[in-house]
This record gives sequence, C-alpha cells and structure tokens, in this order.
Amino acid sequence: MKRSLAVILGCTLVGVPPVAPLAQTGDRAGDRQVRMLQRLDLNRDGVISQAEARAAAAIRFLRWDGDGDGAVTEAEMRAAAEWRVRERAQKRSGQAVDSGRIERRLAKRFARMDANGDGRVERAEFERLRARRFARLDQDGDGGVSRDEFRLRPRGQGWGRDHDRRPEN
Repeated sequence: MKRSLAVILGCTLVGVPPVAPLAQTGDRAGDRQVRMLQRLDLNRDGVISQAEARAAAAIRFLRWDGDGDGAVTEAEMRAAAEWRVRERAQKRSGQAVDSGRIERRLAKRFARMDANGDGRVERAEFERLRARRFARLDQDGDGGVSRDEFRLRPRGQGWGRDHDRRPEN
C-alpha cells in the first residue's frame, strides 16, 4: 500500500500525463520505442530532459524498492520483473516466457547496477547509472535526448528493453 501511494504521489508530483494514442506502424520495436519516448517526454516537447529522465528513474526505483528502505535488492528487482513479465504475458494472450533468459539478464543487470558489491543498489548508485546513460544518449550535449538521438543510439544503449545489453562486436 505504501509503495503504491509513493508511486502515485511521484507521478502526481512530476505531472505524468496519460500516454496519447499511437499510430501503429506494424514495427513492434519501433512502436515500443515511440510509446517509451511518449511516456518519458512529460511535457510533450519532443525531447527527454534531465528532469524528465530523473523523474522516470525515481518512479522506477520506488516500484523496485519493495520494502521502501531506500535500496533495491536482487530479490526486489526479480519480484518487480516477474510482475512485469506476467503483465506482458497477459497482453500477449499467454505467450510463452523464457524464464531462464530473464533470470540470467536480471543477474547480470543487478551485478552492473550494484557498483559497490554489497548486494543492494542504493538510490545514489541508481542515479549515477541513470546520469551516465543519459549522457551517452545526449550525443550533442544540449541536456536533452531528442527522438533522433534516441533512435540513432548504438544498439544496447539507452532506455528500453535492450538497454542493459552490451554492444556486439
């Protein structure tokens, strides 16, 4: 209950508007990218600002921090991921989920996020990762990530489904 209220309060404070309807292009990855950009671009100016990225990250952190102690454990991260996987599976009419793959990705992701290796990702560690990711995406250094910058990012960098994958050589 506390976590739900915190997420609702966080959304209210940052002014998260409803996502506008999308024109379907038939390209699932492209449609997903458009939805993600719309969700992150709170003021609808076509650019994701530092403040918008920080707000989205804060909300994600609150969702992941199941016990509200200010740090995310691997178990909390796994619980949040399992909830999301179940939610997506329902939307896809029960499509099979490769749980082994998800487990491997979560373990790798958590290890990268836990910079000091203490088994907990504190808000400061999470924010440093977000800031570093934002700087990588902001190719022109203007303090915002445009749709073109996001679209032209190297594979595996940025927000989204594949953002924790390493670029393939």
